[in-house]
Amino acid sequence: RRRGPMASLLLRRAAGQLGGLFSPHAPGRIRGPACCVLQQRGVKVQVEGRKPPTLIADAMPTIRGFKKRNFDQTIEVAVRLNIDPRKQDQAMRGLAVLPKGTGRNVRVAVFATGPAAEEAKKAGATIVGGDDLVDQVKGGFMEFDRCVATPAMMQSLSKIARILGPRGMMPNPKVGTVTDNMTEAIGGLMSGVTFKAEKAGIIHVPIGKMSFPDEDLLANLEAVLKVLVILRPKGIKEPYIRSCYMSAAMSESLRLDPEEVSLLATGRGLDKDAQKEEVKQVAKTGWVDKAALDWDSVDPQTVVSKKLRRYLEERRKLAAKRQEQGADS
Repeated sequence: RRRGPMASLLLRRAAGQLGGLFSPHAPGRIRGPACCVLQQRGVKVQVEGRKPPTLIADAMPTIRGFKKRNFDQTIEVAVRLNIDPRKQDQAMRGLAVLPKGTGRNVRVAVFATGPAAEEAKKAGATIVGGDDLVDQVKGGFMEFDRCVATPAMMQSLSKIARILGPRGMMPNPKVGTVTDNMTEAIGGLMSGVTFKAEKAGIIHVPIGKMSFPDEDLLANLEAVLKVLVILRPKGIKEPYIRSCYMSAAMSESLRLDPEEVSLLATGRGLDKDAQKEEVKQVAKTGWVDKAALDWDSVDPQTVVSKKLRRYLEERRKLAAKRQEQGADS
């Protein structure tokens, strides 16, 4: 495949030296696949029609201002991560417990026997059973939304794996739905959401309903981002969270401000100007002015930059050694 002539043609068109496809646009403003090709070759381009990011505090009122619907729409976020789900160690999936709930009634079916079944009934499971429940599912019974099973029941569930698997209901130990702790598993499913990374590394997660207050949606969004940070695979380069979009079920999406998304993901909140300024500088240069913050009060595990994190850890070790030397003398 000849790549050279095509790349040179795109560069000339982007510089305004040729007419044709890019002639209606000013030099440097292009659209389509050519934008990706030019960016890979270090050419600064401005994507045609791309809107600036929206602050999280402004995103929720903006979505509510779109065309009204005759039902309570679900608010969803789409997070693009810097991962390759085709690799086994980066195939991300999990469960995010939303502190303000999902806004819907989740019916949980539990495949268990003995004490685990009794615990599941007390925890609020919709239906509990063993091999008899497996036979009901084989016969077409599907009056539930999520499934939990004990490890001892997994062999029996293999008979209905082709029924539950395509619907995303098959219990999985990675998500925490194969366990003996029924109280924790059922509580997480009733107030949480499961997610799985797509081929492009995008995760879609509902964070509530349109009727939720802004504070509740913000708390659920923060919980989802924190879970994604906890599940971050090793060796992933920055930026880990490449972009984040918010939308309703039947509305256009809004691109959220990446700096505020980083603040929420690291548990810092949105009202700390000093920490926000630090994240801005880290996102741009990977380093910050050491005198910009009181570094002794900063937790190294909450810092985005690896270089800055190592600096803080070494600083703390040095301070501990000095204290030990002072105590010995």
